[in-house]
Amino acid sequence: MKKLNKLSAGIITATLLSISFIQPIHTTFAASIKNEQAEKGSNQNGSKQTTLHDKSSWDKSSLSFTAENVICNGISATIKNGQDSQAMQGEAAYEVYWSANGNPKDGEVVYTGVVNALPSGETQELTYTPDQLMDGNYMFKAYQRPGHPGKGELWSGSITINDNAGLTEDIESQRPFDQFFKTSVSRGTATFTVPVGMDPIEISFTSYVYPEGTVPQGDGKPYEGQISFDNVTNLYGPGTYTVEVDLPNGYFQTDLYLGSEIEKLTECGHPMDKIIDADYGPKAD
Repeated sequence: MKKLNKLSAGIITATLLSISFIQPIHTTFAASIKNEQAEKGSNQNGSKQTTLHDKSSWDKSSLSFTAENVICNGISATIKNGQDSQAMQGEAAYEVYWSANGNPKDGEVVYTGVVNALPSGETQELTYTPDQLMDGNYMFKAYQRPGHPGKGELWSGSITINDNAGLTEDIESQRPFDQFFKTSVSRGTATFTVPVGMDPIEISFTSYVYPEGTVPQGDGKPYEGQISFDNVTNLYGPGTYTVEVDLPNGYFQTDLYLGSEIEKLTECGHPMDKIIDADYGPKAD
């Protein structure tokens, strides 16, 4: 790919999924933490004296999930120890659940990790980065510290991963896309050909402006923070097309890709199942 190999993009569309691979070190360590928490909290339904003892052992921390994201090589969820809570006096366990369809809570555990002992008001990004993130629905589950007066567990929002959403098998098999569509992208001009016999397909051509003060690297990075400056999105049937967009002053990036306009790029750039071709550089005087 003429320009595509410079864009090591990797966002996977939407919200989450993966293979049943559990890293052994995290699994063993997190499992021991989980077992310890379960043993300390197992008597909460027992005598009044035991319940009082359990509550008195609580370190007054309280965890909550604040965000879920798809990252370049996996998924993540942000967990926070409450602003009005006390510092955690030890670590806690978390798990990642996956289901091919339906509610991930009814699925299987594909990963186990550790929540660090967070001070009051501090956050941690929990991650799941397998060798291959499979399509499906994901949720993070974490455990409160022993003695917590609530349920003792909490769930993140659901993340759905659909790597090839909107792509037919015919299109998906035609990589690299720049060769399939016979593209040429130079500055603010893109030329491409939709093959004969192909159904109309939505393609976008967008110029992006870098954040102020950012100087692009040799591969066009950093992608994060780039914002759409001008865009053309249309359905294109068989034929050859030339599309033009305006360029910002200074550094720019122009991307030709499948689907509707992506207004703001993340650190991963465009999803690899979408990007066709690209260019970047300074605008000539």
